[in-house]
Amino acid sequence: MRIAICIITRRRPGPLARLLRSLEAMAVPDGVEVRLVVVENDDPGGPPPTTSMRFVHAFEPRPGIPAARNRTLDLALADPTTDAIAFLDDDETVDADWLERLLAGRRRVASPIVTGPALPRVPEGTPRWVEASGVFLPPRYPTGTRRPWAFTHNALVDAAILRTGGLRFDESMVHTGGSDKEFFRRLADAGHAIVWIDDAIAREWYPPDRLTHGWVFRRSYRLGTNAPHAEGRVRFGDRLPLVGRAARFAMRGGVRLVMGAFDPRVALARAAWDWGRALGLMAGLLGRRYDEYAARHR
Repeated sequence: MRIAICIITRRRPGPLARLLRSLEAMAVPDGVEVRLVVVENDDPGGPPPTTSMRFVHAFEPRPGIPAARNRTLDLALADPTTDAIAFLDDDETVDADWLERLLAGRRRVASPIVTGPALPRVPEGTPRWVEASGVFLPPRYPTGTRRPWAFTHNALVDAAILRTGGLRFDESMVHTGGSDKEFFRRLADAGHAIVWIDDAIAREWYPPDRLTHGWVFRRSYRLGTNAPHAEGRVRFGDRLPLVGRAARFAMRGGVRLVMGAFDPRVALARAAWDWGRALGLMAGLLGRRYDEYAARHR
């Protein structure tokens, strides 16, 4: 079996090197060959990454995450021997048994698409509220749970369904984020099951500038603005549930702030997450988008 692991990056040599070191230390099951496909979302000129693994390295000058991800797909699928494509983000590492667990889970659930958690890693000395609030913890599910979408921070897809369907990331979502959720949602809508593998663990490393209440609010707001498009809720009737979801987030944020008065920084983080999502959902319903990633391309 031949697997292409697709990674995009932009001017983050330190985090990319950390990810590559974790991949070098990863156990590779017998009969499996791994190749890395690394695309720099930038103009040519920088040196290629350093790794002992087999890899393809390219530059994608068109700005935006979707264009870079599409370039990785084109490079990976250009090799007709590629059987599966894995996705990781450049601010992650993987546990040594990540690939073994992902492939074992894939065999067990017999699904063309599998995905797993990306658990947070924070620096030493991080304020207590960051972990105590739980706002950085992603949801987890029992292995075998069918999901409506996945994300590029930890997923594996049969190459055949991408070759035959010709599906690519939506390049209209240049700086908004969410193109991975929308991509996998379309795969699920096409009848391809996405199944959760809970013990195939990647780890997302958070820099200090993201460990603030303001960043929590902005990230949740951005996720809310993306929801109508990323979840395929384009018709009026499909959008009504988002109004109810926004109301629930708004109310829960208020309750959390009041009930958490004994620990105000934790309470504020939880309220910021809920209120950010509520406002983002309403903004998204009005057609607004938040270009969170535009600053990377200035």
